Amino acid sequence: MKQFAFLLTFLWICVSSFAQNSQQFVCRLGFTYEMSQQPSWGYNKPVVLSVTPLSPADAAGIEINDIIETINDAPTENQTLETITNWLQDNTKDEIKLTVNNLKQNKKNVSLFRDCKLSNGVNEKDMASSFAFYSLEDVQARAFTCPFKTTLNPNTHLKNYKTFGFSPVDENNRQLEEIINKEIRAALESKGLAYSENNPDLIIQTYYSYNKNLNYTPSENMDKFPVECRYNMQTGTMENLPIYYNPLINNKHAQFLLNLGVRLIDNALSSGENLFVVWECEANELLQSDYPLEKYAQFHLSLMFMQYPYPQTLETAHFYLSSMKYNYTGIYYNMNNLKEIADIDRFSPAYKAELEPGDIIEKINGIKYNSNSEDVSNSYKQFIFKTMNLRDNTTQFTNAEGFTKCMYWNKMQYAQVAEAFKKPENSTAYSYLFYFEPYINLSGTNIVTFSIQRNKQKMDIKVTPTIKTEKVFENYRK
Repeated sequence: MKQFAFLLTFLWICVSSFAQNSQQFVCRLGFTYEMSQQPSWGYNKPVVLSVTPLSPADAAGIEINDIIETINDAPTENQTLETITNWLQDNTKDEIKLTVNNLKQNKKNVSLFRDCKLSNGVNEKDMASSFAFYSLEDVQARAFTCPFKTTLNPNTHLKNYKTFGFSPVDENNRQLEEIINKEIRAALESKGLAYSENNPDLIIQTYYSYNKNLNYTPSENMDKFPVECRYNMQTGTMENLPIYYNPLINNKHAQFLLNLGVRLIDNALSSGENLFVVWECEANELLQSDYPLEKYAQFHLSLMFMQYPYPQTLETAHFYLSSMKYNYTGIYYNMNNLKEIADIDRFSPAYKAELEPGDIIEKINGIKYNSNSEDVSNSYKQFIFKTMNLRDNTTQFTNAEGFTKCMYWNKMQYAQVAEAFKKPENSTAYSYLFYFEPYINLSGTNIVTFSIQRNKQKMDIKVTPTIKTEKVFENYRK
């Protein structure tokens, strides 16, 4: 379960601190990177691993797998990670100019402008993550692993390949192979490669098998085996699959064995049976019940090609999904005194409603505000414990932090849930972040009332928030 201390952990990437008018600020660019040690992609240069939504990097068009060639015209090749970080954190420049390479473009010039905020300010996105159990329907972090073994050829660079085609279809399995090729084509074209039937740079070769497990032995506890849950990139949802990928489970209880592999072959350097394979990804799965190979391919090939061109892990693939929907007013809370507004985004709903930095919040939507972070954390945990009986057991899932009792609210008990949010002893002032939900606000209106004190004067200010929605799905390294 997320602890309230998460509020003190900023999600800003590539941050730097500096003094301005005796105040501390933090600045973000909005992406993570590492120095590549893979000869096939950006060797000894920074490669982008993730991009934060709505960040300067996102606005500039920085993408995952981008190779950063220059920073303010200085070449990055063979520089140390410390040097790259210092260049990106150069506080004497408001604008950072990058030249990047990817599969779509040879050189792309981008400009990033720092997003700087007071270092003691906590934004509503972080607050929504910290109070996720108020509305797991809206804020989730999920993680899963797939048994994808990826192989790279160190004697080539994947940037050199622009076009692809397919090896001849097996007429005995035409329907299956056409499904597989359709998924592969969509994945590669989304990365910037072009399909070509005339002497393409890469030839795509696939192989597969689907067999009954000859050692299969039914188990009396089949219904108690853990469920494998993975993200379907086509539907944008997490789905339960009849897959075993757990070393603690004896493979004799798997009914089927599935294998699916994809090879990318250099067309010019291959001859006959001498194939020059530049990239390969293979999946081997144990299945609890029948799961047709074509369905597996439609679901998983897009996941497999997230390993191209720059896999973060080779023996397995780790994936992380973060989805958020929350009320944005533009307020930043003072982490040292949560009742105080540290800052407000210009032109935000709170700014337009004339809330001001320095305002002291007494109540939100009539719920008394608590400034002590430890008390707020304890109240939050108690609220989760006391209202567990109002959740729907059929929606249970495990989040990225390993908490197994994540559940949505029971739709038949929304009225009771709303009453629980109103009880003063539950200290649920931050539930305004999800005030658009019926289990928090049965009225259907999404207007938040801040009761504040300003220079000894008390007043109520109504704010109509903007509902923000963000989703990030990416590879990660454990």
